[in-house]
Amino acid sequence: MDSITKKGDIRNALNHCFQAYESAGLTAFAPQLHEQLLQKKVKFPLLEYAAMEIFSFFDAVVHIPICDAVAGYKTIGGNVILGILLKQRLPLHFEESFTKASEYMVAGEEWHVSDIIGERVLGNAVLQYPDKALPALWDLSKHPVNWVVRSIGAGSHLATKRGLEEAVARPLFQLLLHLGDNKDYQIRRGIGWAAKTMAKFHPSIIMENEERLQSEEIGSWFKRKVNIGLERHRHAQGN
Repeated sequence: MDSITKKGDIRNALNHCFQAYESAGLTAFAPQLHEQLLQKKVKFPLLEYAAMEIFSFFDAVVHIPICDAVAGYKTIGGNVILGILLKQRLPLHFEESFTKASEYMVAGEEWHVSDIIGERVLGNAVLQYPDKALPALWDLSKHPVNWVVRSIGAGSHLATKRGLEEAVARPLFQLLLHLGDNKDYQIRRGIGWAAKTMAKFHPSIIMENEERLQSEEIGSWFKRKVNIGLERHRHAQGN
């Protein structure tokens, strides 16, 4: 598999894609994008850069059709592209971004689809628009498909790791606790990941919820992840 390692090569690849679009529209752009980028080995930061270039080049009305086309190829890199496009649309199209993110995760049927999109769309939504994002995440927690619920964990992990304020982290942890008795393997993986990160960066919130954490309603898997996070916090403090 060929690799792309430089922004200049990303720009060259995108130029081929943009020329194809100008000649024959979206039906030509999507296959070119797949050939030029998505079938090659490209690190995530470069794919995110490519997504930002795509976002800037196209009018807003074309973004979702591009996402739909990219999602159809079911590539790991494609999930990065559409995740960033939906993230960039959050300010003006918040609900739509959540809806489309869920749609792509359901169709993707893989853990990496859930995590890649969850981090970029849900995680950045919590960081930037917590008043909208927290109720939206509670709604997603009721979703019938486990990949979507798992993505709450990926988004919560990213937001917490990127400096989520305690005032937002506190109610977010209540959502994680709400899912702390889940029996689904994929959901446990995602939510446990977030619980571990929360404990590492906000141990005081864990202490505030110590009584509930000791209750039988919270799964041992959740408690174990919290303890790992607390240990990592202590280690980071030199204790």
